[in-house]
Amino acid sequence: MIKMGKIKEKLIVLFDRIKIILADAIYPDNLRCIVCEEEIPTGSKYCMCEECLKTFPFNNGRICVKCGSPLDNEACYCLECQNHTKGFDFARSSLKYQGDAQRLILNFKFRNNRWIAKYFAEMMYDTYMQNDLDAQVIIPVPISYKREKERGFNQSYLLAKSLALKLNLPVNKDAIIKVKDNKQQAKLSLRERRNNVIGAYEIVDRAAVKGKKVLVVDDILTTGSTLSEVSRRLKIAGAVAVYGLVIASPVYKVPTENDKDLTNFELVSVE
Repeated sequence: MIKMGKIKEKLIVLFDRIKIILADAIYPDNLRCIVCEEEIPTGSKYCMCEECLKTFPFNNGRICVKCGSPLDNEACYCLECQNHTKGFDFARSSLKYQGDAQRLILNFKFRNNRWIAKYFAEMMYDTYMQNDLDAQVIIPVPISYKREKERGFNQSYLLAKSLALKLNLPVNKDAIIKVKDNKQQAKLSLRERRNNVIGAYEIVDRAAVKGKKVLVVDDILTTGSTLSEVSRRLKIAGAVAVYGLVIASPVYKVPTENDKDLTNFELVSVE
């Protein structure tokens, strides 16, 4: 049964790769810069022109050692990670959630720009390699059935699929599911965010993660509450290590505990 399961995983990866190759051949979308829409040579890095590539807000400065959020001070950890235990071993993000990166992510999530997932995945792949990660399976953060039906897709799964093809790793979207349609995180204070995700996720396939190093993929890491809870559940199910990898994180600027809109932290919903 275990051998058949591995064969099935390899076939799924193969079919996904074939679909992407065919889609690229029929509907090429790499002729213009994803930021400014100027014409660019085929094969340009991240599908960007040279000028946009220079100014794009990559997360390559000081970061929190634990959650990877960009920092605007000399600390090694953000206050959130200093004061609260996280379920993941560590997390990293490719971009700062600001400027053109923020605009592209919002277009991806809320304006059905699914095609951009593969370019975000290229950025996440480079971040993965730069941090010498050694995951054995990729798990996208699940969203509720209601939210996925409204949006038409789970953005984390689209990212995970593209990333899995580049890393030649299996992706399992059914190992953990969301069982509680909780409040949107963006509308809550820091304390409410932590409590809001408790009990929201449930493992349904322990064999998929038991004894493995797991990479959890999401679009944005804000307080890290969602990623932490998903990671905690995966470790209870037997995962030996859990890493987080996201497109972007906002710059951490020490929000107050009761600041509901948290404008200094530029928080957004993870769904």
